[in-house]
Amino acid sequence: MREAQLEQGSSSLNRRFTDTDSPATVIGPGTTIRGDLTGGDAVEIRGLLEGDCRTSAHCVVSKGARVLGSIEATGIVVAGEIEARALAADKVELRASARVHASVTARVVAIADGAFYEGNVQMQGQDAPSGPAFFKERRSGAEGPSRA
Repeated sequence: MREAQLEQGSSSLNRRFTDTDSPATVIGPGTTIRGDLTGGDAVEIRGLLEGDCRTSAHCVVSKGARVLGSIEATGIVVAGEIEARALAADKVELRASARVHASVTARVVAIADGAFYEGNVQMQGQDAPSGPAFFKERRSGAEGPSRA
């Protein structure tokens, strides 16, 4: 079941930048993919990806998931672990359970209290803030979207 109920075709009702009208491709917790993942749909990684991920939609790395490769997406939410050369997106959010070793390039970067981050942050765009935003996670289900 989706976290937020959305009307068809109305993106203005989306509460989070990861809320979408179409379901994500899910890599399950018992699944390992060796090689690059490329596509146009949202991706939710719950297992292990040993390779790069490139999508023209959002990418969620759920709590307990691990990515050994770079990610390029519209938006990236990390609650799991990433070891990569680079993360590139318009918006990047590191949740409290995130463990990230990578350079981040984004217009907006948000890092929750408790997240571990090692790497460089490069903010891009005319309206980019001067640095990352830090926050305390308060929402339930903060480790990633749930789907039934």
